[in-house]
Amino acid sequence: MRDQGNRLLRVLGLTFGLAAVVGSVVGQGILRSPGIVAQASGSEAVLIGLWALGALLALVSALPFAELGAAMPSAGGQILWIERAFGRRPSVAVAMATLVLFVSTTALLCFVVGEFLVRLGVGGTAIGPAALGLMVLVLFNFINAAGTRAGGVTQVALSSAKGLVLIGLVIVLFAQPEAATSTTNPPSDACVAFGTAMLVIIGTYNGWADLVFYGEEMENPGRAVPRAIFGGIIGVALLYLLVNVALLHVLTPAAIAGSDFAAADAAAGVFGDRGDSVFTAFGALSVAAIANLGVMTTSRLVFAMARCGMLPPGLARVSSLGTPIMAMVTSSVCAAMFLASGTYLALSSTSVSLSQALLASAALCALTLRRRMPTAPRPYRAPFQPWSLWLALMLNLALLAVFVAQDPWNALLGFALVALLLGAYLVFAKSTDPQLPLVDGTVEVDAWKVPN
Repeated sequence: MRDQGNRLLRVLGLTFGLAAVVGSVVGQGILRSPGIVAQASGSEAVLIGLWALGALLALVSALPFAELGAAMPSAGGQILWIERAFGRRPSVAVAMATLVLFVSTTALLCFVVGEFLVRLGVGGTAIGPAALGLMVLVLFNFINAAGTRAGGVTQVALSSAKGLVLIGLVIVLFAQPEAATSTTNPPSDACVAFGTAMLVIIGTYNGWADLVFYGEEMENPGRAVPRAIFGGIIGVALLYLLVNVALLHVLTPAAIAGSDFAAADAAAGVFGDRGDSVFTAFGALSVAAIANLGVMTTSRLVFAMARCGMLPPGLARVSSLGTPIMAMVTSSVCAAMFLASGTYLALSSTSVSLSQALLASAALCALTLRRRMPTAPRPYRAPFQPWSLWLALMLNLALLAVFVAQDPWNALLGFALVALLLGAYLVFAKSTDPQLPLVDGTVEVDAWKVPN
């Protein structure tokens, strides 16, 4: 057992939760994806409708996360739910695969920030994107080592800055002359075009699920987790809709469809030659916010895995300021190794199908635990259940099938990675596995223990 004073601090509020959702979702994709979406629509109404539909699908997928995240707030996040619903071995497999993906994705994000910084001229020609990415990784380690509050404040600041930049872009675009009203011819294969557009939109909305790894540190998680998830998704949806309406004010749907970077084209009259620098800076800011969350989220996962015996117990040490310092440093060293070797590219490519499988598994966990433990406390209950949970499950399974069909090799590689890590754990784990729970013993946790 850990020392009573050596635990995560419950100091994160709803503001952080909203910032975490916005920070993990909003990236440079919203500036690039409107062109792809416009290619699938023949009118402004259809284009806006597709973005609204994407928000609705994200809200449906979030239902099981809100219910279980409020009921079982833990640094283990979704890994805890899988253990409660299906047992230890499936949770180990998912935890190990999630850890590899989180570490490799953090490395990728830091590298991308480095690329943006190089385009902005940081470091001249002497420092490459990998070295700058490593510096970014070290910077976020120092910030988060200063405590949970420091990491949370940094995330709120970065996410707020992203939101303000997008709102500023909207204002700038509405200040320009209105484009002539026009329509485009619908694509010859509308179903394929709509499907491609929705996949792009869904990818642009993804990222909100990582909030559940902070449930153990949020004040009143039974209320804060659902509010942050749904409030964050709705806030992002409003930002996305505003950006698209502003683009349509300046450009016709046909012009948006023909652009790889519609936002830059729309604002060209204002920014001129500075446009590339402005949007590159926004890209650096956007990805940096997600990278900071990557450092924070991965450290919470490693901490939870160490606490329950999946990883060495020394990684479960927490500083007096609330940072799982050993878990953060260890996971960041691994990310730095991925960054230096370039292997993060191959591993990150498997994340699409695995992430989608995790979204589907959350709905399955919620349905399973409702059947096995109908009276366990649930501060938030998904409305219209169990049908809403079944809808979330079917939706995410359908999307998983599409992602696997699109990229079968990397999908197969991702699931093979899960099997390999589980096999390695079963071979090398100590026979006296303590089988510790993923959270400290509390009334809420005891109520959620699944009988053998």
